[in-house]
Amino acid sequence: MRLKVTLIFTLSILIPTVLLAYFGLKAVRSERSIVERSMQERYETMADIIENEIDTTLAGVSRSFVKNKTVVELIILDQASLFKDQVSVHRADGSVLGEADKKYLKNPVVTRRLKNLPYTLTVYERYPALLERYEDRKKALYFYVTIIAISAVLILAGAAFTLGALSRQWQLAELKSEFASSLSHDLRRPLTSIRMFSEMLKDNLVASDEKRREYYTAINSESERLTQLANNILDFSRIENGRKVKHLKQEDVARLVKETVDYFQSYSLDEAHPVSISIPQGLPFIRIDASTISQAILNLLSNAAKYSDPGKAIKVSVKKRLKDLAIEVADEGTGVPKSEQKKIFRKFYRVHKDTADVEGSGLGLALVKYAAEIHGGRVELVSKVGEGSRFTLTLPL
Repeated sequence: MRLKVTLIFTLSILIPTVLLAYFGLKAVRSERSIVERSMQERYETMADIIENEIDTTLAGVSRSFVKNKTVVELIILDQASLFKDQVSVHRADGSVLGEADKKYLKNPVVTRRLKNLPYTLTVYERYPALLERYEDRKKALYFYVTIIAISAVLILAGAAFTLGALSRQWQLAELKSEFASSLSHDLRRPLTSIRMFSEMLKDNLVASDEKRREYYTAINSESERLTQLANNILDFSRIENGRKVKHLKQEDVARLVKETVDYFQSYSLDEAHPVSISIPQGLPFIRIDASTISQAILNLLSNAAKYSDPGKAIKVSVKKRLKDLAIEVADEGTGVPKSEQKKIFRKFYRVHKDTADVEGSGLGLALVKYAAEIHGGRVELVSKVGEGSRFTLTLPL
């Protein structure tokens, strides 16, 4: 549909422009051709008249005079003077008979050798203004065609930009629709678990204390899932509304990362992903918004868990580099194809759209990128399909 709209719009601009240029140039060329042909016939007629007059005059002169070169040249000059300043006669050596006005001898249109005489008759266009006017009209037409072509290009560029923007909006609308569907699924699962466990506890259907503790833990874990999901949606809403307020203060990143990992493990029901932490001693404090960075790390941990098979480890490390601190979250999961590695940081975008059992709203990585950027940092990704991914959140010192 989008391709058809683009093609139709492009052709509707290009076809009239090309036709206008083609027929305009053709009309000017045709008119010029008619005028040139008419003028050529006129000059041929002038040459015929002069040649006939010379033949007639020489035929009426005695043979002794015809043998006199000076007399012949005078006769030729006299007949050529019928069209003064438009005709010249040249000897065999190229010299001009008589005194011709050289400023007019620039545009020869007819050149003819006189019969039985060693002279050449040349007819010139003394007033080429008419053809020059046609040339000017042709240049003007080229100018107008160029203006029209530039306008067409600008229109097409504007149309391409508009269609591109519309296409992005269409894609965003589709992603929002998928987001709404995914969100309803993500909400239904924890809510169903909370309701089921709470009803069983309320109706005293749980016999042992151990089971009760298990159900309380499950309810708490699912509540935390909902809290994280709600936080992501609220953070995204703030971004969309342009509210980028952050509470910056000096924070201990090592402590923040440990607390975030502990929090993630405390509410995660899936304990099949062991999380290891590697943090060196003596890391400097840096100026950050702790809640924003903690939420970003939680999103990276959740992402690693979602796309890793049970038993695969998640590794978290913090490294001090020359100009920044790097928080790395590495997994041994499915990996991200090279073609998708930039797209996954777009809002609502998900690589594994066909994986129905993978929870997610498509906001997590977009919020990670946002968290990095408002701190003057960035997010780096190294990934290989089938081997896993390593996300690095960099924060300037």
